Amino acid sequence: MERLNSGIGGVVLFVNDDGKMTGLATDGDIRRAILRGCSMDTRANEFMQVNYTVASIYDDRTKALGQMSDKVRHLPLLDKQSRPIEILSWTDFWHMPLVQPSLAGNETRYVGDCLSSGWVSSQGAYISKFEDAFTSFLGGGEALCTSSGTTALHLALLGLGIGPGHEVIVPNLTFGATANAVIHAGASPVFVDIDPETWTIDPEQVSRAITERTRAIIPVHLYGHPCDMDPLLKICEVAGLKVVEDCAEAMGAEYKNKKIGTFSDVACFSFFANKVITTGEGGMVWCKDKDIIARMSMFRDHGMSKTRRYWHNVAGYNYRMTNMQAAIGLAQMEQIEHFLIRRNSLAKQYDARLSDIVGVKLPSNKPWAEPVCWLYTIEIDTNFLGIDTTTLSNRLKEHGVETRGVFIPLHGQPAFNSYRSLETPVANKVASRGLSLPTSNDMDISDVDIVCDALHSILETSQALTVE
Repeated sequence: MERLNSGIGGVVLFVNDDGKMTGLATDGDIRRAILRGCSMDTRANEFMQVNYTVASIYDDRTKALGQMSDKVRHLPLLDKQSRPIEILSWTDFWHMPLVQPSLAGNETRYVGDCLSSGWVSSQGAYISKFEDAFTSFLGGGEALCTSSGTTALHLALLGLGIGPGHEVIVPNLTFGATANAVIHAGASPVFVDIDPETWTIDPEQVSRAITERTRAIIPVHLYGHPCDMDPLLKICEVAGLKVVEDCAEAMGAEYKNKKIGTFSDVACFSFFANKVITTGEGGMVWCKDKDIIARMSMFRDHGMSKTRRYWHNVAGYNYRMTNMQAAIGLAQMEQIEHFLIRRNSLAKQYDARLSDIVGVKLPSNKPWAEPVCWLYTIEIDTNFLGIDTTTLSNRLKEHGVETRGVFIPLHGQPAFNSYRSLETPVANKVASRGLSLPTSNDMDISDVDIVCDALHSILETSQALTVE
């Protein structure tokens, strides 16, 4: 077990005094042995495999890989004396990424149109086409393409007049861009805890964090689950605060049958490659107020006047999206309903396959919410299961499955530890126990089954060892 846990690929090879291979054992072999009643003192020859597949170290590598399958995941390579020299792993030729973009629509055709027309920078017909498709999806309002989700957040705060001397309340468990944008605007982020079920900002903590300097909150629809917006909006109405929705991970999600992003003064979206739709890099700001849109547009376009060329009203930024990126975005919008249906199917399959594992908490799905499965993320009871998320992630990697831990609470990180934070025990707990599983628009249900089979096997082995 010490050798297995040392990270040598999920398999242990046994040799005699001459170094000749005599058997092998996987974590599954050891789990089954323990379940049969074997102890840690049981000799290996009572459970190791003696009929196993090997290849010669002198063989062509392609030929050796051809001997592998979902049943033969580890292939020892032996020399002429039958001594193991190397181990080929299933992951040498099979890998399931955490997420990958789906670009099978009109992306190539639209980008080709940009190239042939010469409109490749931040002007061109696809900018407005993408913005129009986006506003249509949200049911109205106005949208501006941006260079990223982070710049969208920054523009939102600038458009609302938030800056030096102001505080903005943000959840402690989110990607750093949420707080970075506040700091770039000259304001100070204030970190609060999250709800233990939805992992989104806790309204009660928001109430406690408000001071005379507070000007806004940024509810983050984390991992695709909507925030509980009604109590948040009530708090902000009473306190006179602005609301900026961070929808980077949740495009298409709904709160009480209304799309997220439409509850706030300004909503911000990200189109990074791992998001529901992608433009490679890119983002969008959306709101109903034309004056705010005009102010954000000015800041986005170098602070230039819309009526006098090369006349700068403010020291602005170049936060524009290119026409080629917008072309990709338009093609993605044409497929978004398909993407959302597929992600919902993946989430349901994950739920069905993992619901029987005691010690694994599945994503929340409140009756008032229609989440979008951005990254299917579970919470591991490390004490009960006898395995932490880092070890579990490494074990899944041995099966060819890429995973990722959840975000690290912001308040303790060097960039943010000088700002005010309430106590955030829930965020701290989730950060130590959360793990995201593969979730992509083009994943099949069978891919989910592969992930779940691997997860079951690893956790069953870990539990058996814990009981022992």
